[in-house]
Amino acid sequence: MNSEFSSDVALAAAAVAITLTVVLFLYAVGLRIAHTLHDKDLERVKDRWWPIIAQATMDENHNEAAGLATLRRGSRVKLLREWCRFRRLVRGSSSHSLEILANEMGLLRTARRLLRRRSVSSKLLAVQALGFLCDEDSWSQIEALLDHRNITISITAASALVHIDAVKGVNLILPLIGKRAAWPRTQVGRILNFAGQDAVTGPFCRTVELSGTEETCRLLQFYESVSVAECDSLIAKLLATRSNPTLIATALKAVRGQLPRKMIERLVTHKAWFVRMQAASLLGRFGRREDYPILEPLLSDSEWWVRYRAAQAITKLPFLGPKALRKLRDRQRDKFARDILQQSFAETGLA
Repeated sequence: MNSEFSSDVALAAAAVAITLTVVLFLYAVGLRIAHTLHDKDLERVKDRWWPIIAQATMDENHNEAAGLATLRRGSRVKLLREWCRFRRLVRGSSSHSLEILANEMGLLRTARRLLRRRSVSSKLLAVQALGFLCDEDSWSQIEALLDHRNITISITAASALVHIDAVKGVNLILPLIGKRAAWPRTQVGRILNFAGQDAVTGPFCRTVELSGTEETCRLLQFYESVSVAECDSLIAKLLATRSNPTLIATALKAVRGQLPRKMIERLVTHKAWFVRMQAASLLGRFGRREDYPILEPLLSDSEWWVRYRAAQAITKLPFLGPKALRKLRDRQRDKFARDILQQSFAETGLA
């Protein structure tokens, strides 16, 4: 009895194993066929539409949309992806020509339909395309994606909004930039650079002034997106009103013009060594004769990095030639000051 039961169980298990093997084999074959068909369809789309899209970047007087009637919905998605690939590479009038072509081909409808899908890849393609097409009607749907748990979707949504309306988009995303540490710095920089200084400067300064220490430090990474005069004015205000050493050091990195002498004198004696270091580096960028007396005492600072930045700054001063620099080294009574100057000389070929 037990022997017969065991045999039945073994046969059943073998039948299940064979069935699963067949199912998995058929599934693998199906995937392979689907992948092959996808590749062939993509090649057909490229062969048919790449020349047309390429031509549109050079000439907006075209009428090539008629062939779309024969394209399946899936092929239209592939075409939209290829169009976005071209659009990322062009600027100016060429981008306008591509937008005209996309509207003629009905790609706006395809993008709006994709935006309603749940899949990440569909949403990414849709948001990118709708941003390139400056689709104001999709603004609210794209804005909602700024809070999406997928970082790539949220940063792509931010980029799309700035493409649609630079001023409105910048005002919306700047407060988020300070809070979203996960947003890639390079992508945020590209978004702000695309918007331009005229759109970024005012909102940037207002946002920084209202932000806490951590948010301000994160925002100051993008100081190059702000006009020089407004940026330096903002930095001077921050240095006069904020006391956090990390914020002060970060702000000093963003200075591109000049700071008041009294402010510099206060910073080179700051209790935080990294603030003194940044102040020394800043004085080196200024290269002013009147700042030299402030720099020399830093050669004897207790922190190596402060001494090193001060020595680098002094070595680069345009009004001190090799002879004057060697005299400076020789008159130093502090061993660390002489050593750090000698190291800086060696790095610049003066030793």
